[in-house]
Amino acid sequence: MEDRDQKVITFHSQYAAFLFRRRYGDGCVLRPVPRALSSSCGTAAFVSGNVDAKLLDGAEAVYEKDGEGWRMIWKEQS
Repeated sequence: MEDRDQKVITFHSQYAAFLFRRRYGDGCVLRPVPRALSSSCGTAAFVSGNVDAKLLDGAEAVYEKDGEGWRMIWKEQS
């Protein structure tokens, strides 16, 4: 995965993370949430490229690589 296209999706539950992985397919890797970010369940999906909003059911937020850190580009509306 190229860093500039990398996105991190955080979730409310591990179940939501696993469902996202199944829907997204092979381009998704589940890993612990980076220390610079916060998540309810501690599991994040790492993907490259764009993420279809239809796949974000159960997600908390989407971040993209911004230099050495992460920038939020989408947040669940409560």
